[in-house]
Amino acid sequence: MKAKGKMTVKKEKPSGTAGAFSDTYFVIMAGGRGERFWPLSTDLVPKPFVSLTGKKTLIEMTVDRAKRIVPIGRIFVVLGREHLPAAKKCLPELPLKNFIIEPVGRDTAPCIGLAATMIHLRDPGAVMVVLPSDHFVPDGKRFAGLVRQAVKAARGGEHLVTIGIPPQRPETGYGYIKTGNKALSLSGGDCYKVRRFVEKPDLAKARHYVKEGSYYWNAGIFVWQTRVFLEGLRSHMPRLYEGLEELRGALLRGEGRKADAIFAGFEKVSIDYGLMEKAKNVLMMPAGFRWDDVGTWTSLSRVLDTDDAGNVLRGRTVALDADNCVIISDSVPVAALGVSGLIIVASKDGILVCDASKAQEVRQIAKIINKKS
Repeated sequence: MKAKGKMTVKKEKPSGTAGAFSDTYFVIMAGGRGERFWPLSTDLVPKPFVSLTGKKTLIEMTVDRAKRIVPIGRIFVVLGREHLPAAKKCLPELPLKNFIIEPVGRDTAPCIGLAATMIHLRDPGAVMVVLPSDHFVPDGKRFAGLVRQAVKAARGGEHLVTIGIPPQRPETGYGYIKTGNKALSLSGGDCYKVRRFVEKPDLAKARHYVKEGSYYWNAGIFVWQTRVFLEGLRSHMPRLYEGLEELRGALLRGEGRKADAIFAGFEKVSIDYGLMEKAKNVLMMPAGFRWDDVGTWTSLSRVLDTDDAGNVLRGRTVALDADNCVIISDSVPVAALGVSGLIIVASKDGILVCDASKAQEVRQIAKIINKKS
């Protein structure tokens, strides 16, 4: 499922430079439909490929963080074919062969399984770092330091390592990780046994998790040896594992169309539900870097500068006698007068005006607009 034509893979020796991380590969998941950030993001140019938090897009900043550890040739991006033009525009330096195309979306377990299979064919001793493409991590140096330690932990044993974010507030929009006793001590941080993964809680439970102290936000960042990961699939997701083995054979024979068809037949399932919640060899490292998943328009007030009235202003925008608004334009001038707690976004694809408390529901508008267009 390379960028050109059908999926093919060439088995080769590891191509990385010599050094402590020459066995390390990054996989950046760039799926999604961009509905919560309509109208700035769209079906064809979703959230990872939009400049929400600065001059660079979120996926550009994600690749920049990975480049602190490995060369560009060992960074792979998994995405749908419809997003390839936007991805190539954002990442002109990424080799075309490093775009892994999913013929259809099948959630994170098949996505990561596909990438792991392809990397394992290239380098059976590979350590794989999995990152979402659309998270905000402003301190790349601290991020790289922690990931290096996580790679060492994964390389040193039969571990599935995940990164946990110390909760800053009782957040109901994130999943949580419940930790147990310390399992490993490294020079750059400790690893803890994971007791369980927790789905998005209600407010009362979220408050308890923050107060209790052993719960962390689940950032969806994973580090493991491809061999250990694939063995985990064999134990806990045997149907997916068997399908990936069949897919691997098709790749080795150069049967790209068959590989596409095999992938299209996979069940939609998340990696958390399919593997991480069941495996007993999961370790967590607490993050020492700032992190935000930038999930809605209102989250921008956490990561961008605001004016004295708490407004986020980007583009040709003006706010008079207005407070706690998000006002963004990439096209026409936009002005707000005498209002509070609004989201106002103008782009070439549409105009959004909504109460900030309804930010999670913007995706419903995007779905209706897309049906009518």
